[in-house]
Amino acid sequence: MKGKREQSEKFLNRELPVFAFFLLLSFVFWYLNELSKELQGSINYPVRYINPPKDRIVTGHLPDKLEMDLRGPGYSILKVKLSGSRAPVVIDFSKVAPRRIPGQLPRYYLVTSGLMSNFSKQLHADFDILAIHPDTLFFGYDKVITRKVPVIPNIKVEPAGGKKVIIVTDPDSITVTGPQHVFDTLAGIPTKFRSFKRMNENFRAKIPIECPEYLQTAQKRVNVEVTVTGRSTAL
Repeated sequence: MKGKREQSEKFLNRELPVFAFFLLLSFVFWYLNELSKELQGSINYPVRYINPPKDRIVTGHLPDKLEMDLRGPGYSILKVKLSGSRAPVVIDFSKVAPRRIPGQLPRYYLVTSGLMSNFSKQLHADFDILAIHPDTLFFGYDKVITRKVPVIPNIKVEPAGGKKVIIVTDPDSITVTGPQHVFDTLAGIPTKFRSFKRMNENFRAKIPIECPEYLQTAQKRVNVEVTVTGRSTAL
């Protein structure tokens, strides 16, 4: 019995790799055969928006990816899925015709079904785009303006011995470019938070500013001057 068991184990050890190889080979042939058939699938594909009207900026929460329903050869759908993170499709606002939504604020919408032909050309697709989700994109245009706004020092200084401190920035304001509606509620541009403890002497530090992504400024840092004065009168 022991000899038969050893022979059986040797046979399995010899034949199992062969069986696994042919099983894998069968799966590869089956998969290649499936890829040659017409299939349906969906993909979340990156999108980029360019060329808004002159002196205007696009506002709203436009998605950075669109979901596309596809139908075509399996290998073609697999190819676009593998390349989806590297080559975004482009929505060129100078070549589309969005419709305005009635109201005081200039709001627009764009039906994405009208983009399918253009997307197919950009993707060099040999498949059909059946639908794009969301089916409608909502956005607005806002005027781009440039203004000077105050710099707000976001600095915490703990002086030694109960002394007082005076904090000023140099410059005290910077030139900022962005959507007009943002400036209606913009109090200023803060610096990045910094904390200084047990300070006895005056000092000066160069600190980055916290400029939101939708605003632009050529200045990325400002000087912050901290003056340590005598004892607080409250003590």
